[in-house]
Amino acid sequence: MIKRLYPIAFTFLLAAPLLLAQDSQSNDSQPANIGGAWQISWQARNGSQQATMQIQQDGSKLSGTFQDASGSSSVTGSIAGNNVSLSVQIQGRPMTLAFTGTIDGDKMSGTFQPQGGGGGGDSRGGRGGGQGTHTWSGVRQQGN
Repeated sequence: MIKRLYPIAFTFLLAAPLLLAQDSQSNDSQPANIGGAWQISWQARNGSQQATMQIQQDGSKLSGTFQDASGSSSVTGSIAGNNVSLSVQIQGRPMTLAFTGTIDGDKMSGTFQPQGGGGGGDSRGGRGGGQGTHTWSGVRQQGN
């Protein structure tokens, strides 16, 4: 009887670490909490620029508003683990700012790229700072 239990016990001992590792991986796949008000900054060709992003989170789905000196625009996006992807639809212009990055507690950073809007003259008041990829960073505002 005991000899029959050895293979079962041995199999359990081999499987237990795999089950525990699988459980910890599922916790890692939970999206980070990104909801709240964020102060976003980036370097444009005419200097440092800032905006406030108010983000609502429903699981991995994100929505909200982007407010800078030029006005307010809508935000949509998603989060997977600590990886965030945001799209800002610029009001009154056929342009989108595509943000990607990572979140670490109350900080996030990454790159963004203006898409659409015609390129050339770039009369956006410094929102994107020209075509191409730009770095950005954000800090969650406390109390919001």
